[in-house]
Amino acid sequence: TELLDERAGLDRQERADEEARQDAETWLAGWEETRTGLQARIESAQQAAGRAGELAVQREPARQRLNAARTRDRLAEDTEAAAEQARTARDEALTAKQRWLDLKEQRLNGIAAELAAGLTDGEPCAVCGATEHPAPARKVDGHVDRETEERALADHQRADDRRAEAERRLGALREALAAARAEAGDTPTDRLAHAVEELEREHARARDAASALHSAQEQLRRAEHEHELRTAAQRDAAVRAAARVGHRERLDREHAALEEE
Repeated sequence: TELLDERAGLDRQERADEEARQDAETWLAGWEETRTGLQARIESAQQAAGRAGELAVQREPARQRLNAARTRDRLAEDTEAAAEQARTARDEALTAKQRWLDLKEQRLNGIAAELAAGLTDGEPCAVCGATEHPAPARKVDGHVDRETEERALADHQRADDRRAEAERRLGALREALAAARAEAGDTPTDRLAHAVEELEREHARARDAASALHSAQEQLRRAEHEHELRTAAQRDAAVRAAARVGHRERLDREHAALEEE
């Protein structure tokens, strides 16, 4: 009876080890595929992380170029308006200058007429000393006095100041526009905006793909640990099976001896 119990115990151990061996063998059969898949995921995530880094470097220059293009467009409009204002200021300055010159000439003529009114034939001119006055200046309607001429001169000077300021502003805008064009180029703003949006989307996709790196590495670490455990379980089951062979042979000899008795 003791031998039978011992043999039954060996049978139970053998069944348990066989079950463990088959379980380990089944798991290990898929190990290469599992490891290859996890390594591929890690490699893909690493590539995505590298791509995300490259795109991150490109984002700021792309945004700056877009901002420069928007500035370029705004400055182009401002420059066009300033050019029109400068043209108007030049026209107004020329008109004011011409009016002042006309009034100045009229005043000079008026002064000559005032002096001529006091001339007498045979008497010397107070200006040139001549005693003959063949064509004395005559007064005209709309006589211009000194105050009127000075107001016209002040109007001309103010208009010329406005012209100078308008041209200064136009020059500054043209310089700023040239700088913005140098940075932004001639690419339309909407095209640059689309490129920035696409860059942001691509960067977000790469960053999301890269976020799987830690998870894949952790899964591979756990899988490698499980592989070690399964391999050890398979090896230990084989060792125990080999040991049971000798144990069974001993039990068989003892059983045969008992039967002979």
